[in-house]
Amino acid sequence: MFIQMPAIAAAIFAILLLPGCTGFSEPPRAVESYVLSYPAPMPADTKITAPDAVLAVQAFDAAAPYRSRQMVYADHQLRRKTYAYHQWVSKPTEMVRDLIIRDLQAAQAVQSVTRAEKRLESPTHVLWATIEAFYEDDTRSPWQAVLELTATLAETQSGQSGRSIIMTKTYQARQDLEQNNPLGQARAMSTALAEISEDLAADLQKALGR
Repeated sequence: MFIQMPAIAAAIFAILLLPGCTGFSEPPRAVESYVLSYPAPMPADTKITAPDAVLAVQAFDAAAPYRSRQMVYADHQLRRKTYAYHQWVSKPTEMVRDLIIRDLQAAQAVQSVTRAEKRLESPTHVLWATIEAFYEDDTRSPWQAVLELTATLAETQSGQSGRSIIMTKTYQARQDLEQNNPLGQARAMSTALAEISEDLAADLQKALGR
């Protein structure tokens, strides 16, 4: 029995040296989070009067692959993957809506723009949108950020629940990545959204000014 003790002790010591058994294993890798960011637009030409409308922007929806905070990329036409240690700071639907509202307010595209859930005043019009694509396309050289959004504008009936659709349009933008990594995706996606937001604001002004 005493002869076997050193062998047993050696076996126990070897087990303790296995990863995770001593409590000194490496900490998990930190997850990095990214935002969409670009300068707000300048106010519209003062000679052009903003449409007399109170616009309520509803929560946006998204196609199934883009409803979470995961950063999606495509390495094949029929395949979508996500980064393990990189994600958006919030869902694309939330970031995109917040920035579009900010842009419409900054550009003074309409008389008043507010989030639908605030209901500070009865809206004359309602805007909602669905993100159809929001991913990094690695099948092209250089890689590209792909953003596609379908927006719908409707007029309310006496500010109540009834609606009459005025405009439905799909906006698409592709922007080359300066860096082939998640940071490059965030920068290119920001530029793509800035382009779409500007086009959307112009279309809203036309539709509301009729």
